[in-house]
Formats: sequence, structure tokens, C-alpha cells
Amino acid sequence: MRKRFVVLAVMVAGSLHVNSPSAFAQTGRDTGRDTAQTRAGRVAPNVDESALQHSAHAKLVCVACHTGLDPKIVPYRGKVEPVVCLRCHADAQFKHAFHPEVAQAIRSGAQPRVSCTDCHGTHDVESPKVPGTKFSASRLAESCGKCHKIVAENFAGSTHGKALTSDMKGAPTCLSCHRQNITVAHGAADSLAAKTAQVRVCQTCHLDSADVRDRVATSTAFIPDWDRSAHGTRLQHGDAKAANCVSCHGSHGITKKTEPGSTVGKDSITNTCAKCHVAIEKKFNQSVHGMARTSPKTDSITCATCHSEHAKPAPVDAQSGVAAKPVTAQVCARCHDPVTLSGTYGISSDRFRSFSDSRHGLALHDGAVEAANCASCHSAHEVKPTNDTTSSVNKANRAAACGKCHTSATALFDIGPVHGKAGARARPARAWVLPAGVILVAGLAGGLLLLGRRRRTRA
Repeated sequence: MRKRFVVLAVMVAGSLHVNSPSAFAQTGRDTGRDTAQTRAGRVAPNVDESALQHSAHAKLVCVACHTGLDPKIVPYRGKVEPVVCLRCHADAQFKHAFHPEVAQAIRSGAQPRVSCTDCHGTHDVESPKVPGTKFSASRLAESCGKCHKIVAENFAGSTHGKALTSDMKGAPTCLSCHRQNITVAHGAADSLAAKTAQVRVCQTCHLDSADVRDRVATSTAFIPDWDRSAHGTRLQHGDAKAANCVSCHGSHGITKKTEPGSTVGKDSITNTCAKCHVAIEKKFNQSVHGMARTSPKTDSITCATCHSEHAKPAPVDAQSGVAAKPVTAQVCARCHDPVTLSGTYGISSDRFRSFSDSRHGLALHDGAVEAANCASCHSAHEVKPTNDTTSSVNKANRAAACGKCHTSATALFDIGPVHGKAGARARPARAWVLPAGVILVAGLAGGLLLLGRRRRTRA
């Protein structure tokens, strides 16, 4: 009788275990190892059943994922097939562009370096739509940061990261950008497809999102100018080496140009441009403008002062600030004409006016595209004072500078003033053409009048 009672008790206990939730679903904050020892020396899974109730898979039975498992046999000692998430999530390879190895592994039938469970866990899978879960918007950077630690640290201190922390509307998360394939694969330095995709992603918020556009209205106006700039045009024409948003602003550590350490700030923009324009940086650093950057005065020029930021057309573009005609009025005159800046740096305030009155200035004003402008003589990035022996306008070098246009120039060629005297219009032809024309017309009119009177008198 006692023996029968023991057998009956075992059967009832087994029946209760099979019908319990743990028999149909393994819930998730387990360690991935078996922890319950059985009599046969094998271990059975010890699953935290409470986690299942908060899991996205709470309504699933064990065999939905663990095919081959017989839930009636407890503990189960047979072979259990590996979980294949694609049975339900067939579109996972298309939704995870940020982990391309997943799609590659699916196509090749191999195990990816980053698997589903590495990010989502095993039995504690949570829906990103539920606020506060590890892949919800507020915790996404934290969760991704478990693997991408340095990136997460940079993002946390960035303008985007701070906006996300403060719950600012329209603030980006990791997936706002990386849902598209915007990374350069296989370590290639330049990828046309990736760079083009990066531009589209940035413009999605900064141009297309009303939440972002209204908040950064001051910068929204010139963002479209990038498409028409030298960088944007080159990228659109297939030049993978052309700079895009990320090339200048960075990626995860983006900060406003007014913040310390910004890659586009006044103290950093020249170094940022030098990543591509190495030779030009060397020339600029040796110029009066480059050396002025080490001065405590904050109005020294940078690359963006002359070339602007996004609206950087090529020099041959008539709209470019560094095109032949506009360079004098639109670029150089902004600093060399105002008396305030001239007084601060001890430079003459009449340089622009005196140039405008010179033969070169007048010819340029009249539309002569071959006429010399400021950069023609002083150069663009190597502007140096006259007393510098390496300056293009040093007395010893002027013949060579003039000879670029005037092939017969000699040492005596520049014996006269290069800049005209401010206020005295140097008009070699204009100075007498108008008065002479008036006198000539008046003389002809008077002569014709007298001739007419004489004829009438004789008649």
C-alpha cells in the first residue's frame, strides 16, 4: 500500500510539472547553463519563470522555439534543435542593416558573429515598443553601448545624445541613423553608397523633420546649399573622396560649433579641412591669417570665413566667394575695409577702396574676367606681409608676380603704385573720354548751327 502511494505521488507531481508554464516556455534571465542536477548526473534547465510574464514571447510554448523538445518528459534528456528565430522573424535580415553579418550568415547558413541572443537575450526577449525596455528609445544607446562602449560614451556627450537624455522631441537614437546601411564596409576609406546614404540620413531630420527643422531654424537655411557646393556636387557626380556631413561634423560625437572641441568650431575647423586639404593647410599656417589664429584675438579668419560653410562653390563658379570677381568685394573687403578691424590689427583701412580705384579694380568692375584681383597678387592661402622675403608682393618678387599676367614685366614694371590713391579714380581713359565727348558733341552742334545760319544768310 505504501509503495503504491509513493508511485501515485510521483505521477501527480509529474502531471503538475508538465501543465505548469515552465514546461511550455523557458523564461529568460537564466545564465544559459543548466543548474538543476538530476539523478542521472545530467542537468536540467533552471529558468526564471517570472521573466516570461514580461517577455514578448510570454504566450509561446517551449516547442514554438525549441523544436524537438517533448514537454511531457521532465527532465528532458533528448536532443533539442537550436532555436531558429527566422521561423517567425523572416524579415530580420532586412531590419538589421546595422549588423550586416546577420544577413550574410543567413544567406550562407553560417552562425553570425553577432547573433539574435547576443542583443535580445534568450528567454527575456522584450519588445522595443514597451517604454523602459532595453531597446526602447530611452535605453537604446545604453543597450548598444554594452558592445559599442566608446561609441556610446561619445554619443552621450554629443548634441544628439544630450537632446535624447533631455527627452527633446525629434532627438535621434542609434536606430534613427543606423536603421539604414550608412557604415563603410570592410574598412574601405571611401564608399560612395555609404557617404550618399549618410547625407540622406542627416537631411531626413535637419530638413524633413518639422520637430528638428523648427528648432534649428537658423541653420536650416544653409543646409540645402551643401547640395550645390563643391563637396556636394562632387559627391553627386560619383566622387567617393568628396567630403560629406560626417567628414566634417563627425558621427557619434557631433557637437555645436560653439561648444569646445567641436570639429567645426573656430579653433578646429582648419584642422578638419586639413584632413583632405593637407598641402593648403601648410601654406595657410605660414600666412598672416594662419599665424593670427594663435593670437588671443577671436576675429582671426578660418577656412569658413572665406569659403563659407556649406555654400562652398568651386572657385570658377560665379556665385563663389572665391571666384575671380567676387573675391575682392565679398571676401577680402569684409575684413580689410571696416575701420574697426583695421585699427585692431594695424592695417590700412583704404586697401579695398584704393584697389577699386586702380587699373585692376576698374577693369574688374567693368567685367574683365582676366583682370587681377587680390588673390592674383597676394595669393590665396599664402598671404604674407610685404616685408617678408617669401611674400609674393615683396619688392624682390613683384616682377615674378606681375609676370604671371604681364609676360614682359621687369623689375621696373611696378615702379608706380599698385593700389590707386583712395578717392582719386585712376581712369587713364575715363578721365578724359567724357569731357572730350561733351566738348566734341557741343562743337559739332555749334558748328552745324553756324553753318546753317550762313547758308540762310547767303540765300
